[in-house]
Amino acid sequence: MPRPPDARSGAAAEFGAGALEESESGQQHSGSASPCNAVPGLVVHENVLTETLHDKVLAWVLETLELGRDGKLVGNTYAPVPDKWKVRNQSREMLQFGVFTHSNRVEKNVEVMPMPEALKEVIELLRDKGVYHGDDGTPDSVTVNLYNPGQWIPPHIDNPQFERPIVTVSLRSTQPMTLGRGMRWPEGKDPSEVFKQSSEGSLSAEFNDSTQKREGEEAIVTLPKNSAVSLRGAAADSYEHAVPPVSNFRASLTFRKLGDLEDPETVKRIAYAEQRRGEYRVARAEFNKNQVKKGFGFVGPLGAVGRLGPLPEGVSELEQRQRARARAIAEKSEKKYKASAGATGDGLRDVPETSKSRLKKDAKKAAKLAAKARKREENPTQQNGQVKKEKETVLSADGVTSLEKSNRKRTCPACPPEMLPGGKGNMNEDAAPQKPGAMPSVEIENVQKVYDAVAAQWHGTRYRAWSGVEDFVTRCVVRGALVADVGCGNGKNAPAVLAAGTTRGGAEIVGCDFSIGLLEICAIERNPPVEVFACDACTLPLRSVSFDAALCIAVLHHISSEQRRKQLAFETMRIVKVGGCALFYAWALEQETGGVSGHVFQGQDVLVPFHKRGGAVAKGSTGKDAALKGNDEDESRDERKVEAEKNKDDDETSERVYQRYCHVYKEGELRGLFDHMSDWTRVNRVYYDCGNWCAEVTRTS
Repeated sequence: MPRPPDARSGAAAEFGAGALEESESGQQHSGSASPCNAVPGLVVHENVLTETLHDKVLAWVLETLELGRDGKLVGNTYAPVPDKWKVRNQSREMLQFGVFTHSNRVEKNVEVMPMPEALKEVIELLRDKGVYHGDDGTPDSVTVNLYNPGQWIPPHIDNPQFERPIVTVSLRSTQPMTLGRGMRWPEGKDPSEVFKQSSEGSLSAEFNDSTQKREGEEAIVTLPKNSAVSLRGAAADSYEHAVPPVSNFRASLTFRKLGDLEDPETVKRIAYAEQRRGEYRVARAEFNKNQVKKGFGFVGPLGAVGRLGPLPEGVSELEQRQRARARAIAEKSEKKYKASAGATGDGLRDVPETSKSRLKKDAKKAAKLAAKARKREENPTQQNGQVKKEKETVLSADGVTSLEKSNRKRTCPACPPEMLPGGKGNMNEDAAPQKPGAMPSVEIENVQKVYDAVAAQWHGTRYRAWSGVEDFVTRCVVRGALVADVGCGNGKNAPAVLAAGTTRGGAEIVGCDFSIGLLEICAIERNPPVEVFACDACTLPLRSVSFDAALCIAVLHHISSEQRRKQLAFETMRIVKVGGCALFYAWALEQETGGVSGHVFQGQDVLVPFHKRGGAVAKGSTGKDAALKGNDEDESRDERKVEAEKNKDDDETSERVYQRYCHVYKEGELRGLFDHMSDWTRVNRVYYDCGNWCAEVTRTS
């Protein structure tokens, strides 16, 4: 996501008078007021700020923003975009002075800094220009809003505890504002399609056509740079206003004065505005009850899932089932509690009395556990009467993390040659040559389909990034970095990237994989969801030179031919910016020296077993068809067992061993994948990490 310039690298100078080249003229004009006939109480005052004052205020805003990002402002003065809204590209960064608000609620007990001296000159100018009338109170709070391109805020009425008018000063760029009563948006369209703007920032004639307005919208107002918009009366209390996705970086200053809650005028305003807000919420809820919320997030490549594209088929039904199951569990727990604990006269609940048999069972269990604990203390090296073998440990590439080596040996047989591309007997790829770039059948059958089948179990055991990957991310993910995770799997690397970026001002990650099962986990079960899309990693549908860093972890060993392995390395480096770095991990043939998994590879092209556990089935059933009701009571147990065996292969809940194709790398082989790119890439280092060969590669041109 684009970010405002870094103040510490000359933001004030970069946005100085000589560098602020906007569509508006650099000349100074006297302010002019333009009432909006469609919305009573709304007035746009143009050219309120001079260019000199604009540059001065903007420089202060950017410098203060950096202090907030670094945690150097008091209390909650700085507010980042909440994670729950990042998914929809909603909201913006904020600096709040005088009064703290959250989700349009006033929270007086939250500490923020007082009204800054740097903005008092702006307040005086607003009064001189007639934005504030003689009887208007002086604002005691200001919210500084900082929008990155594409960010937006939904329709709302400003909290009625604030006196009217609400005044907002626009900085840096010209952007539109929409107003209406009960607006129904967003609908998940691309902002460039919904709000079409000219190069000057104003809305196009096509959008101004009434046919382009959506439900509830009544006016679209352009807010020029250096202007101030004031909302009074109906414009502030009856009409909602919203900021569509901005086309360029925008900053704004919203000045407000907190009213006296005992003042009859304030009480009356709160009651009126709350009534309108309630009506609009009901109308929106009725309109959206059968629709999926999507927001204004940019749409990614075809077939994408997560924020960058359409939701996968069946997600809506899945969410409904999950919510229904949660409600059923809650209701069952509540009934059970009420049955075992009634209400006494003073409103307290009685604690159910424990039975004598339960007390005896608990005492026996505690005695057994105590005996086992004493035995472990007396013989720490023995287990079940046998001498316990101490496990060896291996130091990870980060130089800190130690991992235990598995004592269990797992033999991985060589892959039959006929399964490999060009192998004898491979009719699919010899007799009928595939199209250029097509994925070989061994990768489809023995990699893609396997991960789709075991996605849930895989996710349960792969919950965080490897320590070597975390070390790379900590060193290479800089402020505002955009990171590509090529072959992202269940998204386990995303938290490490986001965490590293947070300490430096934020980072974003985009992942891709060919397993839809794993991508759905990224998009639905991860919090926050990971931006992902489906593709073959050897043909990435991504723009060249667009990512600050890239990860390709445990992907290369699933590629079945040298040509495709080189192509994957090429594609990953192609999307990295000049000066950016990519990290590659691939399984090593040499496992004895430092491997931790216990695998023994009987060749470089091998089949690695994955044991899928059986899922839960109906009580008393032995297979999918045997669990169906209506079987004759006199059917023998042996007959049911035979029937279950027939259907075992088709039963998704049954145990099964899948064979994953892997090409394991011998020493020096990984470096060779980058030889054909030596004129524009540099291999910084190749190293061994816990059974993997790893390479860090930088793009040089």
